[in-house]
Amino acid sequence: MALTNKEKMLIEDNLNAEYLCIRKYEQYASMATDSQLKQMFTDLANKEREHANTLKGMLQGSNVTPQNIFESYTPPNGDQSAIQGNLGITDAQLLEDALSTEKHVSSSYNTAVLESVDSNIRKQLQHIQKEEQEHAETLFNAMNSRGWYKVN
Repeated sequence: MALTNKEKMLIEDNLNAEYLCIRKYEQYASMATDSQLKQMFTDLANKEREHANTLKGMLQGSNVTPQNIFESYTPPNGDQSAIQGNLGITDAQLLEDALSTEKHVSSSYNTAVLESVDSNIRKQLQHIQKEEQEHAETLFNAMNSRGWYKVN
């Protein structure tokens, strides 16, 4: 089934969000001072790349060639954790921004799921949304375990 114009727009919007997440997570992996956080951000970037590839496949399967300004860029090279002090950014702030981003992305997928006509597209988007919620949980747990997100 061909994508509706609405589905095409929603998938392209989410593709933009995925590329932005990839960039953020790769940057944050290079900037984080905590080695566990560096690995977590790297893992999240790789998962977001899988989502981007799934979305690209949806578009290409409908003969749509996505034009994306975020797709190509030069990833950070090496450890950039020293830059944190210069920018006044902490690992806690990196996590807070990442969690806020995941909340937004999950909400965006919710809209796409609810406005998709094709049940196969909807199921793929639901799967990605569930994984985005799991990313948010990973970030929340990292913050909570370090005392940076208090629930009491």
